Parts: sequence; C-alpha cells; structure tokens
Amino acid sequence: LDKFLLRKQGKTWDSVPVPYFGATDLDPYAFKLFREKAEKKRRIDPELLKENDDVLINKLRLREGDYLKRAAALLFAKEPMKYVMGSMIKIGYFKSNTELIYQDVIEGNLFEQVDKVMELIFTKYLSAFITYEGIQRVESFPISELAFREALINAVVHTDYSISGTPITVSIFDDRIEIENNAVLLGALTLEDLKVGGISKLRNPVIGRIF
Repeated sequence: LDKFLLRKQGKTWDSVPVPYFGATDLDPYAFKLFREKAEKKRRIDPELLKENDDVLINKLRLREGDYLKRAAALLFAKEPMKYVMGSMIKIGYFKSNTELIYQDVIEGNLFEQVDKVMELIFTKYLSAFITYEGIQRVESFPISELAFREALINAVVHTDYSISGTPITVSIFDDRIEIENNAVLLGALTLEDLKVGGISKLRNPVIGRIF
C-alpha cells in the first residue's frame, strides 16, 4: 500500500521526508567522505564542495521543506540504523551453502559501508596470488576490484530499504562470490532486458544520483 501511494504521488521511497531527523543528526565525517570522493570523480563543481554542509544538503536536493529526506539519513546520518532498520551489509565466508566459517557486519552511512566492505574483502576474505616480475612482488586477486565495487554499489543503490531489517549480504565461497539484496526487478523489466543492456531504472533515484 505504501509503495502504491508513493507511485500515485510520483515519489520514491528515498525521497520521502523524515520529520524527526534534523541537522544535529548529520555526521560531519560522512560529508568529509563525500567531498573526498566527489573531488576524485570530478563530477561536481569544486566550488560547491567548498560550501558548508547545509548548503551541500540543499544543492544535492536532500531536503523537502523543513525536513530532510530518507536518502539523507542513509547517506549522511550519524546513526542510519536509527531511521532505516536493516541498512547494513553482512559478509560471510562459507565452506558450503550451510557451513559459515566467519562473518562481519558492516554498519554506518552508505559511503562508509562500501569502503569497509571493499577493505575487508580484499584484506581478509580473498587471498591474492603472488607472482614476481624480476624482483618485484605482484599481487593479483581472483576478481577485479573495480568489477566487485560496481556490483556492490549496484546492490546498495538498488536494495529495497522499505523492507525493514533485511541487510545486503556478500557470501564468499571458494569458487564464487554472491552479492544479494532484497529487491525485485522494477516494473516490466526482465532478466533478458538486463542481458541486452541499455536500460537503467533506479529504485532509489536520490541515492543513485548522489552515488
């Protein structure tokens, strides 16, 4: 019913304002992280990044009237879980589908979650192959870091945060990695459409645009 009403209003879940979430709940570290990433990507006016956090929030269209949007809670809140239960990522190393060896639970703002998962995957969960070029030691992983990051960000951007208490999961096996969120395909989109490519539908367009 909630999703139906939002569609009728032309809204998405992440664009809805949160009455009990204010400026004092925002995390300066999250803004610092965003500025560092935005500066590296060079896709935002450098002058905008020099503005204070309040101006940045407005320029990123994360405010509606007097209230901040749900997207702001996930991206810039000190405690995102306080506003969106289940907004976390679980990593597990499995010997089989039922045999979990060890795991980690990653919380924090969405930028922070992606960075922490990347670090853990490539320092704790995956073993690098060691080769030598002359006397130079070369480490290479069984998967591309760029490809993994892209898949992880897709899972974060497209998950259905309206389903409370359902984290994104990253399952590491000896022969594969599985990244799973709780989302289903949007509208009439099919798996065949995805294989063809060229179609982009965002479940959380505010979060997706900022990422």
